[in-house]
Amino acid sequence: MFKWISKKLTKNYNNIPLLYVNFNLNKYQQNGVKNSCIVKIHPEIKDDKYIIESLNNLIDYIRDNYDMENLSK
Repeated sequence: MFKWISKKLTKNYNNIPLLYVNFNLNKYQQNGVKNSCIVKIHPEIKDDKYIIESLNNLIDYIRDNYDMENLSK
């Protein structure tokens, strides 16, 4: 059913988001790295192990090398 709804909602779109990353500063400050980022991936690519591993590495790199408080302003 989700695939049917997804196709109906994106039928005439020229641009379809494949993924997005959401960073929660409050969770980061309270709990640290664990569960501070939420990644939403398009259903067609959500099971690709390479993409998941690459995104995890990218998110870890960003958290390690950038000040998350400045990025969230």
